[in-house]
Amino acid sequence: METIAESASSAPGDPSKGTRSGAKGHAPFFGPLPTRGIWTAVGLTRGQFFFILTVSVAMFVFLYGPLWLHARDSHLARIVWSYLVIVPMVWAALYRSGKARVVTVVAASVVVGLVKLVLTAVILVAIGLLQA
Repeated sequence: METIAESASSAPGDPSKGTRSGAKGHAPFFGPLPTRGIWTAVGLTRGQFFFILTVSVAMFVFLYGPLWLHARDSHLARIVWSYLVIVPMVWAALYRSGKARVVTVVAASVVVGLVKLVLTAVILVAIGLLQA
């Protein structure tokens, strides 16, 4: 059992005392980014998944002019091109990893497309609310 004097003399975050907080004496606010997630189930790495998602969302937001300047216009061309780019990018990423199979490419494209759908819907709603 530790006495009060021993407790006061030990440094905060002392690994010998069983704390997980490290040298600063407090727990980190953010942990490391996950290495496994929805992307691993379809054969993509975290970097590949987020790169494809970022390119696709950026195309939706910036193709034919910034989205916030054209929020009330038709988005058909933006939607079509931003989804069409997903399939070849997924194929290239999976081909590079040696995992390019038709089923894997389709599954990974659907997963990226669904996440993109949610992100672009949130972006459009936010722009619409801010411009109201």
